[in-house]
Amino acid sequence: MTDSPSSSPDPKHWHVARWSPLAWLETTIKIIGLLIAIGALLFMLAEGRTFDFPDGVRRAQWIVLVLLALGLVAAIVDRIIEREIVAMGFVIINNLGHWGMVIALMFAPYPDGELLAFAGLMFFGDLIKLWFLYMSGFTVRNTPRAVLYGLTLVYVIGYLVIVLFGLAV
Repeated sequence: MTDSPSSSPDPKHWHVARWSPLAWLETTIKIIGLLIAIGALLFMLAEGRTFDFPDGVRRAQWIVLVLLALGLVAAIVDRIIEREIVAMGFVIINNLGHWGMVIALMFAPYPDGELLAFAGLMFFGDLIKLWFLYMSGFTVRNTPRAVLYGLTLVYVIGYLVIVLFGLAV
């Protein structure tokens, strides 16, 4: 449910849209991944881990994650425009999870297992999102559907790269 419906009841007022079971499945899977990411950061902070900026493959994972997280910051603007309450809440949690994992990856020992679980769940969530986009005909304002597919595929590829690099460590 990372996107809100294209037709709001009143674009000037905040509202709650009706979401399909497929959209809720995507959201549920991603929330589990995001909770893992937030938990990893909280654990790192509580343990007083040592700052250790990643190098090698871990730095590549970190860079990909930073790029994905930056895209989610931009998504906040879209959610404000759409004024859909559930999507707005989700994008905030999505940002907290991504930025939490970005920060967690800057401490040693690295949260490799948590990163793989997070990226894997986000990957599967975005595969479900692609299916949702295909099945529902969902659009965002006047944005071509190909753009929605393309943006989602960027995230699918990004998470896949993180997972594959993680398996190589």
